[in-house]
Amino acid sequence: MGRRPGVDILRGAIGAGLAIFFVTFIVTLLPHSRQANIYLVSSFASTAVLLFVLPNSPLAQPWASMLGMLISAVVPILVLQIIPPPYADGLAVAAAIATMMAARALHPPAAGIALLVVLEHEAGIHLGLGFAVFPIATLTGVLIVFAMIYNRFFGISYPTRPLSSNAARDIGTRGPARTLSQRDLADLLVEFNHSANLAPADLARLLAAAEHRAAEALLAETLVRDVMTHNPVSVTPEAPLSEIVSKMTTLNVHTLPVVDSLGYYLGLVDQHDALDELFKEFDLLRRPFRFRAAPPEAEARAILHTDMQTVEGDTPVGTLLERLARREARVVPVTEAGHLTGILTRTDIMALLLKHSPEAHLKDDLESDEVAPAPPPTNAAPEAVNGAQDTQESPAKDQTVDDPVAPITPAP
Repeated sequence: MGRRPGVDILRGAIGAGLAIFFVTFIVTLLPHSRQANIYLVSSFASTAVLLFVLPNSPLAQPWASMLGMLISAVVPILVLQIIPPPYADGLAVAAAIATMMAARALHPPAAGIALLVVLEHEAGIHLGLGFAVFPIATLTGVLIVFAMIYNRFFGISYPTRPLSSNAARDIGTRGPARTLSQRDLADLLVEFNHSANLAPADLARLLAAAEHRAAEALLAETLVRDVMTHNPVSVTPEAPLSEIVSKMTTLNVHTLPVVDSLGYYLGLVDQHDALDELFKEFDLLRRPFRFRAAPPEAEARAILHTDMQTVEGDTPVGTLLERLARREARVVPVTEAGHLTGILTRTDIMALLLKHSPEAHLKDDLESDEVAPAPPPTNAAPEAVNGAQDTQESPAKDQTVDDPVAPITPAP
């Protein structure tokens, strides 16, 4: 069992202690309670552990607690009508457990009630159905009501509520866990023999939290250099506006990095700024009365942005998520000693997440079962093979909206 915070330890222990004190006080106030076979049983303490320490457990829910205790008080009385002690001891416990499980009301402390009834019978005390009503059912009900009030005071939902039709709202996630219904989650718990340990709603929250933690760990452990696009397509500061627009249109991208002749990063050219400048030039050309020649075509240096902070290749990807979430930050330039070495885009991060998705693992498993393709001829030059691979991989990059780095081959 994992370590629990001190607050949780005190909350559960104090709640169980107060509940037992409360039912003890009730029994004490009753006159001649012992003579009337009205007394506390040790199973109440075990029930208090479930109700106050593990209130989310299916074993602690009101249906399981109340019905389980009632079943375990009635079944041994019926067994004793047929089989005498000591043979009735084990049979009464077994029959109580089987009946509780069949009624979907398994409550482990209740099995002690079944054995108690048989032991009292051996001692000459014959407990009837009245014992099942009071103290068993009545005091169990008191414990359940007390647990509802106590847990609600600490913000704990007891009884545990099932998932509604809007599972995404219940578990607060947008991951794959939200697509599982209450029935799917319950079937999973039955399949792995955990239906008595975990409620479907808690399993949904657990899956959502695990997905979130896994994504955080993946992004925190992955470095920018591992997912960035290397050697991005760029323009020089002297590149005219027509060249910039042509590259953006051909690559289907919104941003292009600007580097000098030595490869030093200077800034970024955004599609919106390029189009604004282009519209200004078109507007000048369309004027009917022009007494002077049109101005020269704008260059990249006139419209580039220099306020985009660069990062190095050993930066964790997770630290850049908030930055890339902003509308104006389409890409993050990656530099090494001032030289542009790559660019990280939203598409790169999406590709990383998709690579580790369940669908990707399933696809890899299916592909591993297939026959591997034949290797290229041994007499083929390495350059030709690499060139063929680049040609096949480039179109996938060309189709991404935010990825400005797909290499293109200039037309002859």
